[in-house]
Amino acid sequence: MFGYTKVKLSDAFKRVKGTSITAGKMKEIEKKDGNIKIFAGGQTAVNTNIEEIPKANIIDYPCVIVQSRGLIDFIYYDKSFTFKNEMWAYTCENQITVKYLYYYLKNNINYFRSMGSQMGSMPQISLPITENFEIYLPCLEEQEKIVCILDKFNKLIDGISEGLPAEIELRKKQYEYYRDKLLSFEELKNEESRK
Repeated sequence: MFGYTKVKLSDAFKRVKGTSITAGKMKEIEKKDGNIKIFAGGQTAVNTNIEEIPKANIIDYPCVIVQSRGLIDFIYYDKSFTFKNEMWAYTCENQITVKYLYYYLKNNINYFRSMGSQMGSMPQISLPITENFEIYLPCLEEQEKIVCILDKFNKLIDGISEGLPAEIELRKKQYEYYRDKLLSFEELKNEESRK
């Protein structure tokens, strides 16, 4: 096994804050083809134009966003974005290390969801839960290998997820075609009556 360092997340990564925005304001400024994404809790995200967000709240470097309420999850994002200030994100100078953190946290998602379920009727995690979480950081070369392998698997899974519904639809049509041909006795009846 390769060498690694065990560190508290807050010691190795910089915490990033989001923007103060309401759900109503998000709906108001939503632009379908906007050039910046705003993440909110759960699966909620909207696009808007960059002019709609204070410049100080725009993040234009890779981060791992912590969805801390409702559906507890982690998102890796490397385009311009912001998020509601009830959440937070982590970054560092090396993009590979940020992506490694994403995969590491996703691998431990059950821990975070279990912590979140102890906080009341709506699952949520507090800042210290991520800040004090300990991670194993291998050397950058090993992080890069791990990220490369996991990226390939993600791409494969995404390809299957996108392609599978179309393939299922094709097979369904093929099945219906042959079912109709195999169970259609009209042509046989017509041939019998001509004899």
